[in-house]
Amino acid sequence: MLFHVSLTHSPENCWARDEHEGKASELVARMEDADGSQGVTVQSSFVAPNEHTFYLMVEADTFESLTSLLGPPLLQDHEADVVPVTTFGEALDTLDVE
Repeated sequence: MLFHVSLTHSPENCWARDEHEGKASELVARMEDADGSQGVTVQSSFVAPNEHTFYLMVEADTFESLTSLLGPPLLQDHEADVVPVTTFGEALDTLDVE
């Protein structure tokens, strides 16, 4: 299953602040460790620094495996919006559109 994940934090919780040093590196390491293991692959990741938002496109075997990737500190410092998505072609196939 594909999931589009948006993680938004407040300026006070920004991982670019000195008091949160290391959390961003921990996230990158976690995504690399999870890549292909535990049924989770991060297909792409982006950040909008001025919006204080991370965007991830994640393929996961189950929602539970995705939630393990998003565990602390992510969901302690961020509000998450997790949406299951599909490709446009798969949607057309489902609708039987030619």
